[in-house]
Amino acid sequence: MQTSPVPSFRSDTSSGASIVAENFGWHYPAHAQPVISEINLRIEPGEKVLLLGPSGAGKTTLLHAIGGLLHDEDGESQLGTLTLNGYTPEDARGVSGLMQQDPESSVVLARVGDDVAFGPENLQVPHQEIWRRVDESLAAVGLDHLALDHSTSALSGGQKQRLGLAGILAMHAGAILLDEPTANLDPEGVKEVRDAVLRAQRLTGATLVVIEHRVEIWAEYVDRVIVVNRNGITHDGTPLQVLQDARDELIAAGVWVP
Repeated sequence: MQTSPVPSFRSDTSSGASIVAENFGWHYPAHAQPVISEINLRIEPGEKVLLLGPSGAGKTTLLHAIGGLLHDEDGESQLGTLTLNGYTPEDARGVSGLMQQDPESSVVLARVGDDVAFGPENLQVPHQEIWRRVDESLAAVGLDHLALDHSTSALSGGQKQRLGLAGILAMHAGAILLDEPTANLDPEGVKEVRDAVLRAQRLTGATLVVIEHRVEIWAEYVDRVIVVNRNGITHDGTPLQVLQDARDELIAAGVWVP
């Protein structure tokens, strides 16, 4: 019986990315007030962070900013500074990978292998290296039993999210950014995705930032919990410390606290 190779992720993989925000905020032109402001934080390479806060607190905006998805076209939207490994998120192309809550948003192409290869192809990784990364990444998320030409439309929601994670790993991203990645999954899919993320993080040493309302899924596995609202960070510390100190605030915000 042939066994899959153990992913190495060593020789040319970026280690975890550092994330630094100084008085960072974002003001959408159509809004009277910034959607988020006064964010000051430093996330060290390889840290695992759970980001909490009420709906509308700007968590997704912050994650999208880290992922380089926000563009200050008029020069007036961004407040303060935000960097990945010392570069602006727009200049740090390929340093981060973002997974969102809809499993369908993780799928780009019709076949499993092509989907995972999409990111490194756009980063102009050499062809032979791309397919080595595809094999390693699928093994890391537990999808290496699938043929490379397997239809992505035939995957379950949890498998689609794991496929999206494989695509992030194939880019050798130094930061894995997750925006409620288990929100639309059944309990089995939730565990599949969480365990795949944690295994991938251990293999790569990537920095992990995850937004999730169901705290119990991640609380015992992260190093740090940060609570934000529109005006900045209200709590930042170990899971035990923050979930005690911010308990009433989080429950009032609709966050289930174990």
